[in-house]
Amino acid sequence: MNTPIESLLQALADTPATKTLFNPFRDERLAENLRCYLNYLAARPITLAMIGEAAGHRGCALTGMPFTSPETLRDSQNDFFATHRDRLYRQGDIHEQSGRFVWGVADAQGVMPLVWNALPLHPHLPGKPRTNRTPTKAELELGEPLLRQVLEIFRPKVIVAVGRKAQESLGKLFPELEFHTVRHPAMGGSNLFRSQMADILADMAG
Repeated sequence: MNTPIESLLQALADTPATKTLFNPFRDERLAENLRCYLNYLAARPITLAMIGEAAGHRGCALTGMPFTSPETLRDSQNDFFATHRDRLYRQGDIHEQSGRFVWGVADAQGVMPLVWNALPLHPHLPGKPRTNRTPTKAELELGEPLLRQVLEIFRPKVIVAVGRKAQESLGKLFPELEFHTVRHPAMGGSNLFRSQMADILADMAG
């Protein structure tokens, strides 16, 4: 059935990769992980979306889910992971530091967020697939129609840009959209990220 989620997954799989841009969604096992997650979200109202920069080599490149490492698949007690653990494909056990902070904040507040990346693919250095690099302007533009699709499907009440690149993509795509921007938790930004997210979640609860 050609549902909006299936159309999104097909668009992801069709997005061209390059020598320095890995597309995890061409692996059906990783695409199936994302399918499970998106279908889970589709069955409930989405109050919070957290939009990151790009897929990371320790997270989405291995699992197909933004901000989600193999460790998260194995250990998270979030309802989605707890109820789908046996269905999710996991390779290895490594963690992604940013993912720990993102899911840690969500789990502590009992929130099930939509997590996505401005660039869903994994940008890496030439010949070094186990690295991360900042996406180029052209690569972020590649992710724009996919970001638009996912926000139109789920229509979250509150949107948070995690980092400057996500902020730029959201601002360009939706000039009238009101959204929050927080510090990316990587590279020493974890304390500010948690503080800013605590304020946003407190406003949502109030």
